[in-house]
Amino acid sequence: MSDNQQFAQAVEITTAAYDRAARDYAARKDTLHSLWRERMDRFVERLDANERDRPIPPLGRPGDDIALDDYLMFFPVLDAGCGPGRDARALAAHDLPILGVDISQGMLDEAGERTARRLSRGAIRYALMDLRRLDLPDASCRGVWCSASLLHLPRATAPRAMAELARVTRPGGPIAIFVKVRDAGAAEGFEPYPIPGITDLPRFFTYYIPEEARALVEGAGLDVLDVVVAPDGRPNAPDWIALLARKP
Repeated sequence: MSDNQQFAQAVEITTAAYDRAARDYAARKDTLHSLWRERMDRFVERLDANERDRPIPPLGRPGDDIALDDYLMFFPVLDAGCGPGRDARALAAHDLPILGVDISQGMLDEAGERTARRLSRGAIRYALMDLRRLDLPDASCRGVWCSASLLHLPRATAPRAMAELARVTRPGGPIAIFVKVRDAGAAEGFEPYPIPGITDLPRFFTYYIPEEARALVEGAGLDVLDVVVAPDGRPNAPDWIALLARKP
C-alpha cells in the first residue's frame, strides 16, 4: 500500500488504535500539563470578554438528560477531539457548559466513566462526531478548544476540519489549537502506539512549523492572537505549538 493510500485511511486507522488503547491513554494522560492550564486561563478570559460584548441569555443549568439540540441553546464550549474528557472536565470547572466530541467511541466511553453525572460547576455533554463534518449548526458554540486533535489529520484534510471549527464558533469567540512541532523528520506519517500489544494499530501524526500552523488557522478566516512554542516535557518528544485565535 502506498503512503497516499494509507493516508486516505489515516483517521480510521488512528481511531481504531484509540478505541483499543482508550483506557491506557486515559490513565497516562490524566494530569493537565502546565501549558494547558495557562492556555486554558487565557481561553476562558477571551470567552468572558466576548460574552460581555455579545451576551448569552441566562438559561440556568442544563438538565442531566437534555437532548443535544436543547443543550446547544446554552452555546457550549466545543471540546473538539475530547478523548477521555480530561480537558472537558477542567473547562467545566470554570462554570461552563461543555460539548465534548470525539470520533473514537472507546474514548467517549472512557470520558463517560470518568465524568460525574452531575458536576459541582458547569456541565458536560459528550457526542460522537467527526471534526471534518461536525453535526452542529453555524455559530452554535461560544468557543472551541482543540487539543492534540488536528495533529491526527493528514495535512491535506486539516483545512477542512479547521473550517468546521471556525464555522461552529459564534462571532468573537476564541479558538485554541494545539499541534506538534515538525523537526528534521517526516512531516506526516504513521507511528506505533507505544504500548506492547497495540503497536499493530499505529496512529497518524502531522507535524507543523509555527508558520504552517498559523497559516492553517488563518486559512479558516480566523484572527490569530498569539502563538506559543513550548516543550512537551518528555524525553525526545516534539515541542508543542499552541495557538489562540478569534473568529471575527
